[in-house]
Amino acid sequence: MKNTLFAALILTLTSGLAMAETKKAPECPMAKSKMCARLCPEKMKGVETVSKNTEKGVEITMTAKDKEVIAKVQEMALVHYNAKDTMEGGCPGRVEGAQVKIANTETGVKVEINGTTPEMIKKIQDASMKEHKAAAPKTVKKAAGKTAKYACPMGCATSDKPGKCPKCGMEMKEKK
Repeated sequence: MKNTLFAALILTLTSGLAMAETKKAPECPMAKSKMCARLCPEKMKGVETVSKNTEKGVEITMTAKDKEVIAKVQEMALVHYNAKDTMEGGCPGRVEGAQVKIANTETGVKVEINGTTPEMIKKIQDASMKEHKAAAPKTVKKAAGKTAKYACPMGCATSDKPGKCPKCGMEMKEKK
């Protein structure tokens, strides 16, 4: 009788643990090697990321055109944002007490990172601004370089149109 009760107790405990295991977020297989931080879904090839401040924190939307990339960004967002050890140091989701909500969309994923106090909200928004602003200057520089087709012979200014230099008045010359 004791053996039967003991076996039933063990069976109940193991099935309860198995059910609890299935409700956990998927774990990143590379989390222990620190490689997962480099696999931020926002930085995946083919993913366009837009971050905006909200009343309670930030909303990060990641979209893609390719169905495989959409599925991968949805999977990686779930892994990345559900475990702080898979986030880079400056990720807004690492702010102490931040609450993360992930929702799949037709073209990707929307992540809301919210705070409960004004101080926490500011920290989340500042972290998001730093993280997303880091990529912006590269884009701006490339765009500026492509549009400047004319330059002042004195080196005062550049322009995408012919005409006179706004600083010295000399005729702008076409770049070669």
